Order: sequence, then structure tokens, then C-alpha cells
Amino acid sequence: MLRKPFISFIEILPHTVASTVLLVYDWMLMFPAELEVVWSAKLRPLNVIYIIQRYLPFVDTIGVLYVVVFAKPIDPDTCRTLYDMSGWMYIIGIALTEVILTMRTWALWGQNIKLTIGLPIFFLCCWVPNFYIMQRFLDTQTYMASPFPNQVGCVILGGQPVLFLCWIILMIYEAGITYYIYLFVLSIVNVVVILSLSHDLENLFSPPQRVIQTLLTSRAILHMRSQSRKQSQLSSTAIASRSLEIHVTQEQLISGMQDEELEELELLPLRGQTKYNTSEYDCISNSPKGESDDEKIESRTTRQIVQTIEERL
Repeated sequence: MLRKPFISFIEILPHTVASTVLLVYDWMLMFPAELEVVWSAKLRPLNVIYIIQRYLPFVDTIGVLYVVVFAKPIDPDTCRTLYDMSGWMYIIGIALTEVILTMRTWALWGQNIKLTIGLPIFFLCCWVPNFYIMQRFLDTQTYMASPFPNQVGCVILGGQPVLFLCWIILMIYEAGITYYIYLFVLSIVNVVVILSLSHDLENLFSPPQRVIQTLLTSRAILHMRSQSRKQSQLSSTAIASRSLEIHVTQEQLISGMQDEELEELELLPLRGQTKYNTSEYDCISNSPKGESDDEKIESRTTRQIVQTIEERL
């Protein structure tokens, strides 16, 4: 009776360790980009949500792994408390990743008013049942002290098999969004694992799903922010380059003019001294009333230079 849950826990443990290693490895790879586009940006709600969902797995995956596996011995009541905390951090973390991906979809659709109303309603319809199912699942879990306290802190005996409903609801929520095909497939795998294996193995694929959900969401946001920053930099460079090109062309045209042309250009603002006043503009300079003569001359000269440049290009 004591052998099976212990063996089941040993079978689950490698998946949890592998998920932890993947989490740390991805964080090391993506931290420079994260530092540039998230930590250096202004503190906004989306940034706060990103940071929470990004670093919560370090608590619920690494922290619980350490406490349950390495902190020994643990009585069943303490084990329940730790797993309850882990379960709620799991579902809250995944819900936050879905909030970010939903906001991203909303932004890509131009903040459409229908999505502004529909997405929050759809989110609540999916996630309120998810929280209820998680509470029911955790309430039915049973634990026992480890038969080998020097190796494993405590062992989960299992509970009511309702956890698969959480992943089915998540599949429904993610359906129809092309980018989230990987998350959709992961949810399918998790449902198959829970329904196919015994109750004591129903958490076999939960740690990988939890970590990969966060990794894919974080990478999506970092990629979007990086591309947005690159586009902004390219636009600024293009504007600066165009301004420099016009300035250089203007200088070349002026320097290439003959003395007679320069004299003609300088005399342009002084010709036609008769003013035809209107309610808003002086017709001779095509500039608003109230400008000084120097300002009118400068404005007229600038327009004439631009017109000359356009004619010669």
C-alpha cells in the first residue's frame, strides 16, 4: 500500500526537475531582452502582470520542489498546505498568462469595441469555473507521510479526478487563436495524461505545462516589445535620414546657382509690395496677419527654395 504512491512520486519528480531546469535556462537566455524592454520601461499594469507571471513559477515550482523533496520530514497537514499554495499559484499564474495573451490579441485587433466587451466576458466564463474546479480538486486530495522520509518529504495519494476539466476549459479558451497552437496541444496532452493514468499520476504533466505556458507567453511579449522598439528606431532613423537628404539637396542647389539666380531668389520676397489684405492672410506673403516683415520674408524664401528643389528633383 505504501509502495505505489512513493513510486508514483518518483515517476513525477523527473518531470518537475526538468521543468525547473528549463525555466532557469530560459530565464538566463531571455533576461537581457527582458531587462531592455520590460524592466527599463515605465511601470504599467501590463508590465506588472508580466513580471508576476514570469517569476511566479520560481516560487511554485522551484520552492515547492525544494520544500517537498529536500526539507524532511513533512507531516501530511504541512504537505497539504504546501500543495494548496502550489495549486493556487499554478492556476493564478496560468490565468495571468492568458490575461497577457488576451490583451495582446485585443491590441492586435486595434482595440475593437466588440472585443473590448466580449473578451472579458469570455475570460470570466472560462476562468471562474476553473477556479472552482481547482478548489474542489485540492479539497479532495489526500496525503501521507513518506515511507522513506530521508528521500522524499511527503507523498500525494490522489483525489477526485476533476483536474482534467481545468485543461479542457483552457483548451476552449485558447481555441481559434493561431499563435497559441502550442499551448492548445499542451492542454490536450495534459487531459490525455490525466484521463489515461491513475489518480496518483494525474500531476505528471502539470509542471511542464505550467513552465512552458509562462515561457511561451513571456517570449511572445518580449518579441512583440522588441519588434515595436526596432520599428520605432527604424522610423526615427528614416525621418532623420530624409531630413538630412533634403538639407543636403537644398545646400547643393543653392551652392550650384549662378549669381544671377541667387540675386533673383533674394529679391523674391521684396517683389510686389502691394498687399492684398484678407480677413486672415496677407496675399503677398501667404502668411498669417501679425507676422513681422522679417518673418514673412523668411517664410516666403523657404517656400521658394522648397519649390525650386521640387522642380529640380
